Amino acid sequence: MDDTPSVVDVRHQAPRRGWLRLVLVAGPVAVSAVLTLLASAYPGGDRLLTLLAVPAWFLSGLIWISLLITRGSGYRRSPWIVVTPLVAVLTLALADSGLPMRVAFLSSEPAFTRYAQSLPEQERPTSEAERVGLFTVDTARKWNGITHLDVAGTGGVLEECGFAHAPEGRVRELGVSAIDHVTGDWYATCTDYD
Repeated sequence: MDDTPSVVDVRHQAPRRGWLRLVLVAGPVAVSAVLTLLASAYPGGDRLLTLLAVPAWFLSGLIWISLLITRGSGYRRSPWIVVTPLVAVLTLALADSGLPMRVAFLSSEPAFTRYAQSLPEQERPTSEAERVGLFTVDTARKWNGITHLDVAGTGGVLEECGFAHAPEGRVRELGVSAIDHVTGDWYATCTDYD
């Protein structure tokens, strides 16, 4: 038996703990940020992605707080301490600006324009799910040159959101609760039913 105490080389263990902390902090907050930005790319927000983003942010916050209060972790003095709150603030500011929805719509605008032009004029909406660009349109209605397209899975429980093409600024004829100009004659709309 060898009674010599084993010597642990601290220089080789410290970087591993640093990478583990980085992965523990950056991993969940990155997933939370991506889910939030994807959810905000839909008018009124995507319900499923929002339901996934909320617990992801909660988990990110719990991990951040646990690393802050754990003694001897060295996290309080680490520059990585600002990652979670900084990413959270930047993500929420970007989502609130509406930029993800505008970028998603602009990449789909040619498909939306073709789809709107292909619809027949009729008073009653058609309920047929169809992929248009990055979005799935589940209800379409075209009357007097105005087209209103509801996007599947958006808005709240008693809310439908989508896009509308209203030439010559005839947005008042849409009869929706909220209107946000996207580009040209295209608007993001939400209808609240409560």
